[in-house]
Amino acid sequence: MIKLLNIIKFVFCYLWSLINFTRTLIINIIFILLISLFCYYIYNINHKKNINNKILKKNHQVLEINFDENFDNDSFYKNNLIFKLFNKFTNKKNNNLIINIVNAINFAKKDKNIDGIILKLHNLNIYDLPNLRYIGKYLNDFKNSGKKIYAISDMYDQNQYYLASFANKIFLLPYGYVKLYGINFKKFFFKKFLKNLKVKTHIFKVGKYKSAVEIFARKEMSNDDKIVMSQLINNLWDDYLTTISINRQLTKEEIFPTDENFLISLKKSHGNLTLFALQNKLVDKISDNHDFEKEMIQNFGLDKIQNTYKKININDYIKLYIDDGMQKNNGNIAVIPIDGIMIYGKNGSDIIINQINKVYRDPNIKGLILKINSPGGDILAAKAIYNELILLKKIHKPIVVVMENMAASGAYWISTAADFIIADPVTLTGSIGIFSVVHNISDILDLIGIKKDGVNISDRFNLSMNEKLSSIEEEIMNLNIKTGYNEFISLVSKERNLPIEKVEKIANGMVFLGKDAQKYGLIDDLGDFDNAIMKIVQLTKIKKIKLQWINIDTFSPLNFFLKSNNFIMSNLIQNYINFIFNKNFSLNNEKFLNFKKTYSLCVI
Repeated sequence: MIKLLNIIKFVFCYLWSLINFTRTLIINIIFILLISLFCYYIYNINHKKNINNKILKKNHQVLEINFDENFDNDSFYKNNLIFKLFNKFTNKKNNNLIINIVNAINFAKKDKNIDGIILKLHNLNIYDLPNLRYIGKYLNDFKNSGKKIYAISDMYDQNQYYLASFANKIFLLPYGYVKLYGINFKKFFFKKFLKNLKVKTHIFKVGKYKSAVEIFARKEMSNDDKIVMSQLINNLWDDYLTTISINRQLTKEEIFPTDENFLISLKKSHGNLTLFALQNKLVDKISDNHDFEKEMIQNFGLDKIQNTYKKININDYIKLYIDDGMQKNNGNIAVIPIDGIMIYGKNGSDIIINQINKVYRDPNIKGLILKINSPGGDILAAKAIYNELILLKKIHKPIVVVMENMAASGAYWISTAADFIIADPVTLTGSIGIFSVVHNISDILDLIGIKKDGVNISDRFNLSMNEKLSSIEEEIMNLNIKTGYNEFISLVSKERNLPIEKVEKIANGMVFLGKDAQKYGLIDDLGDFDNAIMKIVQLTKIKKIKLQWINIDTFSPLNFFLKSNNFIMSNLIQNYINFIFNKNFSLNNEKFLNFKKTYSLCVI
């Protein structure tokens, strides 16, 4: 008995010792992790100081802007594996990219340690002209301060060349060329394709120039649409050439000769596009990377540690000097971006509404800047966002809208809630009109021997792709489209203080450039984000503003696709949107079948 008790005692003592050991081990591991994190934090601070002391304090160095990198506020950690993995599986859009770039350029203009800028344009990831113009404005200011700008790339497309034109000297690699081809607007037409598939398409629209539906109704572009789009792209291209002409001090014909003159000049260059670019003064020097580096060493001196020219990467520069100015919290002016097609519901409009509501409830925020780059979307989304903005105005928090590349149709609807609307001269806006497209595959089902039959109380609100559109559904659709259109023009008339007769003349689905929209009273002024800041200062009467940036989390397109039950329709519309907008986007079937859709698909 005593032996048994001793054995039990031994077992319990052993277990207790094991528990104590395990507890001590866990506590020690946690302690070591905390110490490690603390040391890592101290290391980062010291590393930042080292960058500041060893790099930024050097004289005659150059700010290098490499456009294949991310210009975010967390660039200091961009090489961390954990951060990379986290960003891989989250879909969070950073809307401060352009602001970070221009702030860095502006700060460098006054920085005695920065003598120039190098634009490395090999992988430029900015595509819309208003943002390129905004960066160009700051590059011009930098250049006018007496500091030099150098641009280099393996080849220049139109966006790359636009930014390069602001440089004092443009370098081109020996195998590169400048690719200027103008602007085109082309789209695929599906009428015959749908007919061959025996898919019936029902189109409901108001607005003569609401041409997005033409792809389902016609085999080719209508003459009216061709006239409108020709005028639009010619105006856009003229604006582009005007800027290049001023920057390069060349005529528009020299920059972009006719096809006949282009071939004559190309033959003189023996068909060599690189030589053509140099002989026609599109670039200043043909140089490989080694020769370019040697010239930059002559200009800015040799960094003996790195064995290259003295330079600082823009990401380090942003982290050290610009990050403090980007308020993520505790600002007094909110900045909310609205980007892409507007979708109604929790994965679309609700996200934006919740952010606007935070501005409404925060007593420290005195005003709102809306950065809009959207072709429109679901009319329900437009109404919901608009109503939330009106609530903001009722408590005397001013709203300024700054339009970027596009703010058309439903995006213009929500813009009308603003106290002041600013657009770039080539922003695409207007497109006041409404349409809806319903596809029906009942003939396909009938062809393969499938028929849907049964009884119901009513055909109202029973819209389905696999059943023929009933007369009452068609009438409901027509009435809803007309009512929505009348509501749209009444809203524009009220908010823009325009006679309804004047609005009716321009409310035909026509897309306007910003400079034309101003003439019609659809916007208040031409400008950019800087002008929006000046206007919100004036409206709020705040002497020192602090911008609080609110980044909207974007919803994964894959999730929309997986939720879609309607393969044929979603794919047809998906392909169209991809061709037009060059973006991945999927439509949720339930939302697409809403009666009223407000899209603007007039895109260059």
